[in-house]
Order: sequence, then structure tokens, then C-alpha cells
Amino acid sequence: MSFQLSGSAPEIYEDIMVPLWFGRWAETLLTSVSLKTGETVLDVACGTGVTTRIAKRDVGSDGRVTGLDINAGMLAKARELAADMDITWIESDVIKTGLPEDSFNAVISQHGYHYFPDQPAALKEFHRVLAPSGRIAMSIWDGHSGYTKALCSAVEKFISPEIANKQRSQRQTPSAEKLITDVSDAGFENVAVVRQKLLIKVPLAPEFVPLHLGSMPIAGAFHSLSEEAKAALVADVTRSLSDYVVGDQMVYPDAVNVVTGIV
Repeated sequence: MSFQLSGSAPEIYEDIMVPLWFGRWAETLLTSVSLKTGETVLDVACGTGVTTRIAKRDVGSDGRVTGLDINAGMLAKARELAADMDITWIESDVIKTGLPEDSFNAVISQHGYHYFPDQPAALKEFHRVLAPSGRIAMSIWDGHSGYTKALCSAVEKFISPEIANKQRSQRQTPSAEKLITDVSDAGFENVAVVRQKLLIKVPLAPEFVPLHLGSMPIAGAFHSLSEEAKAALVADVTRSLSDYVVGDQMVYPDAVNVVTGIV
């Protein structure tokens, strides 16, 4: 499983999904790691860099922050957005980063862990690059929200079961118990999981659904639909989520599990 974006998807992701979703989750994630001025931080699966930029804000000019991602398009957008910030960007997988041992005070990752093809190897790599007493904090979706369930159901009806399964896979994540076991097995201590909740507010389905799907790996499948099929898909989501409509927005609860540990 991977998360690869191409074409205009990184721009839509940054312009739409980051303000509505990922920027807010980035702030909540960083409350779990309590970065200090002057620390060194590795942001894994950094995407367009929202968590990376906030981490740089927290560690200040004396701190050092590195963003790592395998997606060249996402990194290009990250570099553009942080052109005036002293951040290092690395295009790499998470297994063999080539980074020195004991070189970071903190490793963070927002919604990336469940995409890693070899999670135990990735965790061992994070343990290797962390300095003594370094810590890890990773946020992982706690299953599907009401919105994502409705969206995937509509994708299955109007695109295909295969494409729907690809979209669903983004929320098919390890349980809190498995996260604790896996991170402990990699050598981390004081491992814990905290469930964080937010009330998400997005535009109504006719506006938001096309933008959301346009920022996802399945964007091509959605854009290949006829205008009639696109409208039918959006209408299906609209009906399913009528109880979440508040004025000119959809408002619904969502949650992540944040796993932390210390070297």
C-alpha cells in the first residue's frame, strides 16, 4: 500500500485538505512530542510539509528539521512552501534513509505509518536514527469517520469496488493494541497510545467531494467519470450525510490514535 499523488493533486491536497484536515491534526500530533528550542526532528512521510513547518516553528532557528517522503511531487510542493525556512528535504523510503545514527531528538509522522511496506523495519530505522532519550510520535487514523464511510460507499457504487477498496485502505489501520506491540518490539520504551478527537468542518458535499477525491491517489478514476456519474456520486454522499449538515458545512467527528515511545 502506498500514497502517491501526481499532476495537480499535491496542490489540491495542500490548498484544501491541509487547512481542513491535516493542519489541525498536525497541531494535535505535536502536542504529544513537546518539541523544544534547538532540537533536531525528522518528519517521516512529510507530504507537503505541514507538520514539518510547524515542527520548525517549535524548534526555532537553532533547531534542525528534516522532512522525508518518497513522493517527489509532494516534496516539490513542500520545498516551494518552505522556501524561506531552513528545512532539509529528503526523497527516500523509510527503511534505508541513509541518515546517521543517534542524529535526532524526535521522529514524528502524521498518517504515514500504515502505508509503510515493512513497518517493523521502518520502526527499527527510526530507533536507529534517534539519539538516546529521543522520542517518537506517530498519528494513525482510528478507522473510518462517517464521512469517509459514505464516500467509499459512493465510490464503490459509481466507480468500482476495486477503486473503493483502494480508498478504504487509507483508513484500514492497526489497532491501538497492535501499535503498542509493534513499537515496543522495535525497542522503544514507555510506549503508549492516546486517542485524539476533532470535530471536522468541511464544505457541503457538492463542493468538497470533488476537491477531496481530486487530491487522492484515485483522482484519475474520479475524473474519468462522466459528468452525470460524478453528480450521482456526489448526490449519494449528500444523502448519506444529511444528518451532518450544519448551515453551509458538513460537521462530523473524527479520531486518530497517537502512539509515542522513548529510546
